[in-house]
Amino acid sequence: MPFTLRYHTCGVTSLLHWNDEQDVPTLISGDEKGSILVWNLLSRKPYYKYTCRGQIVSFQQLNDLIIATSKDHTLRILKFPSTLTTKEGFPDYSLPELELIYEIPVNTLNFANTAVEQVDTNNYRLWCCNTQDSETIDIYEFDLRDSKSLKRIHRALSLYEVISGLVDPSTMKFDKLGTTMKFIIYEGIIYLGFESGFVIGLRLTQGLHIVYISSANYPEPVLDLTVGKDLGKVISSSTNSSLGLHTPNINTESHNNVSSKDVVVDDSTIHSEMVNIPINKVSHIQQVDNLLIAASWSGRTVVFDINGNKVLASILKERGQVLIDDNPYGNASLPENSTKVKISAMTCIPKFNTVNPSCTSEGTRRRWIRFYKETWCLIGYADGSIKATEVTFDNLITA
Repeated sequence: MPFTLRYHTCGVTSLLHWNDEQDVPTLISGDEKGSILVWNLLSRKPYYKYTCRGQIVSFQQLNDLIIATSKDHTLRILKFPSTLTTKEGFPDYSLPELELIYEIPVNTLNFANTAVEQVDTNNYRLWCCNTQDSETIDIYEFDLRDSKSLKRIHRALSLYEVISGLVDPSTMKFDKLGTTMKFIIYEGIIYLGFESGFVIGLRLTQGLHIVYISSANYPEPVLDLTVGKDLGKVISSSTNSSLGLHTPNINTESHNNVSSKDVVVDDSTIHSEMVNIPINKVSHIQQVDNLLIAASWSGRTVVFDINGNKVLASILKERGQVLIDDNPYGNASLPENSTKVKISAMTCIPKFNTVNPSCTSEGTRRRWIRFYKETWCLIGYADGSIKATEVTFDNLITA
């Protein structure tokens, strides 16, 4: 059954499902005021908190670390509270604080997220917007054990000159890539989504390599990037009704391709694979359990089959309720007098076929197993609520 999480007093701006089936089903949420909450989804209560000085922009899970980027121009690395994952929650007045173990100043003027990858046991690499120019990127490395180890290895890296020399000027005309909108890591490649609609894949191995270029969303801005594990692709959304599908050719050699003083281009092909769906202005996109889930500026979330061809259902919050409707075709935009509530964050939780709950309570064990038998979509709204809805429609999916 759908349920609602209520604790935030302002708009929810970021959600992250803690992806570890050995832990109690857990959600991490952040809001406009900088509050971070760790939720037990069985008890439906928060059991840890942390407060930043600005709006939460994004979360990333990296092993047992929570990477939180906020509008106070700071990236914080917090320790996930693994010792208390089976607790039922604490009274509101006594929520314990998450442990802060590292923080880095970053540029969050344009609401772009960040991406952190692990280099070895204690060393990490950060990809983010340049501290002064959001159209260029910085790359840092640091040792998590040493608060003074932060070192910038690439500064104000611009990709425009290289990309503009590869495109056909008769079909694509642009004088810049624009602001960096999104970062995401998949299979060792860092994908950047730009205001111009380009998605570029980078890899740092004995120099910086461009391994993938796509104009699928050109000339509209990239609004979101997500990993489509069932597809083996990265998916991008934009203001139009096209989703970009991104798969680099990792076996491409660089010796016959383009290079500059900053980067080597391993694959100079401009890719444009995409799929069209019957909604536009897709601000949030997720792919889970052979489902494609898209949330639009209209306040409607639509569930598709994995290829985006068949509409299975839609989710809409109106006047404090969530309406589930098999017809997704509504207004393309949100009128001023609309009673729909704006979607401000989304994440999904996949099914787990085999779950071995680490708890002693038989009741908790049953709820744990039952929860993971469903696919869940969790949506954060501008009114501070978080709605959790099952999105398993196996009986409607055709081969």
